[in-house]
Amino acid sequence: MSSIPHTMDSMATIKFKPEKKVAYDKTPLQLKVSPGVREKIKGISGWQEILRGFLDQMIAANEKLPQIKQD
Repeated sequence: MSSIPHTMDSMATIKFKPEKKVAYDKTPLQLKVSPGVREKIKGISGWQEILRGFLDQMIAANEKLPQIKQD
């Protein structure tokens, strides 16, 4: 048995709580942007959730397009 007491104070605080029931991918999507874009985006409240919505829309639109066979 350990002599270190287990208290709520010694536990790490949760900084992020996902709103979806499905966990996010552990590998982040990363991209380069023009100078100044990062700061402007981070100034938008809820930017990550908004961007996830845009990505979902883009994927859905792409899935509706006819697929071109690549040789």
